[in-house]
Amino acid sequence: MINHFLFIIFIILNFFCEAQSNVQHIKESIDKKKYQLAINQINSIKQPCIHGDSILYLKAYSEIKLNLLPEATNSLNQLKDLNPNYYELYFLRGLIFAIKKKYPDAIANFYKVLDLNLNHDKALYNMALSKGYVEDYKSAIKDLDQCLIINPTYSLAYYNRGYWNELIENYTAAISDYKKAIALDKKHSEAFLALAYVYYKTKDINSACETLNVAKNEGIEVANDFIENFCK
Repeated sequence: MINHFLFIIFIILNFFCEAQSNVQHIKESIDKKKYQLAINQINSIKQPCIHGDSILYLKAYSEIKLNLLPEATNSLNQLKDLNPNYYELYFLRGLIFAIKKKYPDAIANFYKVLDLNLNHDKALYNMALSKGYVEDYKSAIKDLDQCLIINPTYSLAYYNRGYWNELIENYTAAISDYKKAIALDKKHSEAFLALAYVYYKTKDINSACETLNVAKNEGIEVANDFIENFCK
């Protein structure tokens, strides 16, 4: 009886370790941006896995990266049937709708993520983008405010908040946000150019040219054209 019991435990542990190994290999492929390989690895799993919801999420994520949106939608439908409280599925659904430029549907799905996890900075960030695309700039800025409370090192969140602030002509806030984005990412060419543009727009030509020269020194080649045209 004892030997039989130990044999059953051995089978369970072996199955668990194999499932863990599958997930790890898939994640490694995704980290290397080998999304088709990750999908192939997932499709090669022959037996049901205790990590089925995670694997379906990884499959849908990889399919989105390859722009296989119908396939990703199908994977997410399977995931919802398996575990409707897996909030990341709503995040990926939101991304699919955003890619399709169906921004109200994207926003609705990002809200579902936040209903289940208030601290999902990427849901807040992408929801802000979707709101920006429908010109709800003030609400987009509020979402990014919350996003940056959760993750104060989110360079792209500073950049996009700066952009929305620029569009509502809050130039002081825009300048501050662009500077923070640059401080976190010295190679952020869009933030450098946006900052220079706001300085130029507010008649601060010296600061605009200083910004462009810093960008040039950081190896951002596009800054050279602007320097030649505006900083002589």
